[in-house]
Amino acid sequence: MPQQDRQTVYESVTQRIMIASVFAVSRMLAMLTDMKLIPHSHFGMSGPIREHTLVYTVVLAGFLTVFFDLSRIASLGAFFYLVMDIIIHWGVYRNLKDEIGASGWIMLTAIALDAVVLSAFATMKWQSDPSIVVIALTMMTAVFAFEWFFLRQQPVRPNDSSKANSHTHSQR
Repeated sequence: MPQQDRQTVYESVTQRIMIASVFAVSRMLAMLTDMKLIPHSHFGMSGPIREHTLVYTVVLAGFLTVFFDLSRIASLGAFFYLVMDIIIHWGVYRNLKDEIGASGWIMLTAIALDAVVLSAFATMKWQSDPSIVVIALTMMTAVFAFEWFFLRQQPVRPNDSSKANSHTHSQR
């Protein structure tokens, strides 16, 4: 395959991955919004929440591309993913393990392996680009502080699902 054709294939695959990632993140944000775990504002937009979160995701991605190169964006994504994965595994281990039949040792092993990878990645990035580690820690601290504040203001009651899917507004 000629070099030009190979480059075109790489660009096409990269574009498809980026589009899929944007949709995946926007759907996750919509789900968290429906669960009342993150706040939502319409900013004057009509339509369902999933369309709003798609717009928010694209704006955030544009913001990141202005301030960071692709390597640094990927590093931030890796930090956030690994921390999120550890938190989800810990939550399943503590709260849902028996209910869903999850194996405790598998959950703890996954947490340990994620922690090893996170530690190795953070060490490697600290040696090559310490500012991205500081930026990731700062961003995660801001996210956790914001979530803590938001959930304290509007606590989620696990057994109160009567309002979970009642989000509506007029179409324009």
